[in-house]
Amino acid sequence: MTSADKDLSSTGRRFRDQPPGAVDFTVMFLTHDAFLRDLNRLKDAVAAGRGGDEAVRNGWEMIKHELHIHHVGEDEAIWPQLREKLGDAEDVATLDLMEAEHGQIDPLQARVDRALETGGQELELAVKEFATSLATHMEHEEERALPLVERHLGPEGWAKYHQHMIGNNGPEEVGTFLAWVLDGAAQADRDKVLGMLPPPVQAMYHQTFEPAYRATPRWTTPAA
Repeated sequence: MTSADKDLSSTGRRFRDQPPGAVDFTVMFLTHDAFLRDLNRLKDAVAAGRGGDEAVRNGWEMIKHELHIHHVGEDEAIWPQLREKLGDAEDVATLDLMEAEHGQIDPLQARVDRALETGGQELELAVKEFATSLATHMEHEEERALPLVERHLGPEGWAKYHQHMIGNNGPEEVGTFLAWVLDGAAQADRDKVLGMLPPPVQAMYHQTFEPAYRATPRWTTPAA
């Protein structure tokens, strides 16, 4: 089976199935799951000829928005501090791969943008290539890079990344992210993530962030 033929739901399971380590990667795993969820929604919508639907365009814009924030956060707050800790050539090569794959994904995303204007087979091919590239990158990240984060950065270094993301993106952006990442998540995962938040932020999530996220139709148009 080639990378292009993989079920997009299969990424990163081996590392996830190991006993928990010092770093809690729950939010990172759920973020990857959210991208896989929306990539499958995108592929299904395009296969059904719905690439021009406003709800599908809204969903695509959310993928792009969250992917930009996600990759910028990694490029600014994970890879640099990790590179400072690495000495083994194979470990450095893994980090080089992470950065190179980020650069490869951007033009594939731009290809989908262009193909959305024309539709047809080119759109299906562009979406398939983008989805496969992103899914493969996330698998590489989980199987090769996150173990390095566990080993070399630990909880303190991982906390610096989370602090960077919160400080650089602000409460509303973080609220949108939470609503997006928990869309369709298992109840146990929702409870765990929301349980990490102070009670006032939990209340804002339920009263403001999730309703605001739901107010914009994505992927399917609500029945009249």
